[in-house]
Amino acid sequence: MRSAGALALLAAVAWLPASAAQTPAPAFDPAALLLPQDAPELQRQPALREKLLAGPHAYFRAINARFARLVCERATGRLALQPTVTLHGDAHLEQYAVSERGRGLADFDDASLGPALLDLARFGVSIRLALRERGWSGTEGTIAAFLGGYAAALRNPGAVAPTPRVVRRLAASFDRDRLACLARAEALMEELPESVVPGEATRQKAAMLLAESARLPVSFFRIKRVGALRLGIGSAADEKYLFRIEGHSADDADDVILELKEVRTLPSVDCIRSEPGPTRILVSQARLAYQPFEYAGALSLEGRSFWFHAWPDNYAEIDIHSSLESAAELREVAYDVGVQLGRGHPQRVAAHESKAIRASLLAALPESGLLELTDDLTEATVAAWQLFRAAATQGGGDDAPRGAPPLPEC
Repeated sequence: MRSAGALALLAAVAWLPASAAQTPAPAFDPAALLLPQDAPELQRQPALREKLLAGPHAYFRAINARFARLVCERATGRLALQPTVTLHGDAHLEQYAVSERGRGLADFDDASLGPALLDLARFGVSIRLALRERGWSGTEGTIAAFLGGYAAALRNPGAVAPTPRVVRRLAASFDRDRLACLARAEALMEELPESVVPGEATRQKAAMLLAESARLPVSFFRIKRVGALRLGIGSAADEKYLFRIEGHSADDADDVILELKEVRTLPSVDCIRSEPGPTRILVSQARLAYQPFEYAGALSLEGRSFWFHAWPDNYAEIDIHSSLESAAELREVAYDVGVQLGRGHPQRVAAHESKAIRASLLAALPESGLLELTDDLTEATVAAWQLFRAAATQGGGDDAPRGAPPLPEC
């Protein structure tokens, strides 16, 4: 049962859930969130299975499409109250990144248009899972902080959240040696098979396409080295490459690391609108990111769409198990993400459109029922992970999760 203090905090940010007197909805079926053992992503990346066995939050990262579909199916009435906004598409704590350029949710590969509740529900479940896995209390207060930041930014699009302590700590550890940063990024490049290593003609063509898209000289994009990139959980099966390019001069110290990623086709989900190709990603990161990517652009190679952006010298995504020192630090990040989404969701070309969307979102918030919705979704996610774990270990006589290496930053 909620305490009077928690209810007062939620009421203060105008996010009271729907009346408890309503007939409760049936529980979510965890089977809808169950990733089959023969899923294509697991077939392409066998090591991914071990990462997902590490815990419910790691598993949660890999089932975004299933999660979005389930929210759309269950929350139809609530979604009808909300306008279409610019969605991050995969908002969770381990998407929160810190670099020398700033901080905030990154990785816009699943960006689209749809109801705000999709981002809010996904981040709310991430909060619950993270607190559960760390053994910390304060779920309602943390979700209230997240929603408080969101409501504050809807009321004032210029709202700025205080810098979370974890951001200052991570930034203090950054390496200021540019050549060392470039070498560290280059070390992540996996050698390409001889059959697919691009020749000089292909490199020149790629440089021309990159330059045309980014509107920079071809010389800037002269490719010095290229390799495959295989980091990530939700993006583990995506085709990704790292390029080390020339930059503004022949001096190695001003080289640039570019990440080139194939644009994934988003699954068919009734309440999400998505244009094919990279436009949705480039537009969404410009609207939602505190600091949009440098040298961002898109190109088509052999009929496939890719998008690219520069890597910062230093980049760290939050790891829920090692980056945060307390529930209070998690709450600070949650507030910051709320502000980021509240600023970015309503953005449109015309200022009057954004103002109307903000007003509509604020009017719909009391009926969002986010506490109950995220509670139900969290239980379904944990149950789905337990089913996945049982199937993965069946016959091995070990019902506990197998060990997994620390989640990589990507």
